[in-house]
Amino acid sequence: MPEVNLIGDVKLFGAAILQTRNPGQRHAAIIFKDRAKSHLSLLHLAWHYDLRCEPLNTPYRPVSNHYFDDEELELFAEHASRLYDENKSGIPYGMEYTGASVFNGDMKFVSSPGAGLTCATFILGFFNSLGFEILDLSTWQARPDDAQWQEGIYTALEQNFSPEQAESQRNLIGSAYRYRPEEVVGCFGVFESDAIGFSEAVGIGTRLLDEMRS
Repeated sequence: MPEVNLIGDVKLFGAAILQTRNPGQRHAAIIFKDRAKSHLSLLHLAWHYDLRCEPLNTPYRPVSNHYFDDEELELFAEHASRLYDENKSGIPYGMEYTGASVFNGDMKFVSSPGAGLTCATFILGFFNSLGFEILDLSTWQARPDDAQWQEGIYTALEQNFSPEQAESQRNLIGSAYRYRPEEVVGCFGVFESDAIGFSEAVGIGTRLLDEMRS
């Protein structure tokens, strides 16, 4: 059976990916339908303490999942709306993600010294809070350019960090695993029930990038 495209229409809930101005960088987001709005909304961690909920716009490419039923998708959409309501003051940016719960039962970010998320781990944390492990973190591997990306993020954010945050994030350079937006969004699109391992996720991420270019 031929593979179904990852990029496709989203009606209730899905994910989205954006090619940024930097050719090597993508941005990940959640798409959801708020009952109070007529349009689809885009929920994403744009930057340090910059959580945004805005109308879905054209440059983002939507990715749907056909394995969740409508009841589940409606539940996800309600939780996305609640997450934004509980975290309008923002969520810190951070390079480490261990799979531990980052949102409490009310979808409020669980802050701790040095805690933070990227646009991609924001999505992983969202699903983790609902009992779904999209990626098998135990299989993850470091890649040669991870440290270069982490160094760039640290340099861009250093002046916005508290001394405690700065020390915590600096110590992660070269040691924290990177979860790339195209891999997280792509794996959401094919997720059924079992967490997806590193090698498969890399292939799915490449497949999504190929679709974005075609």
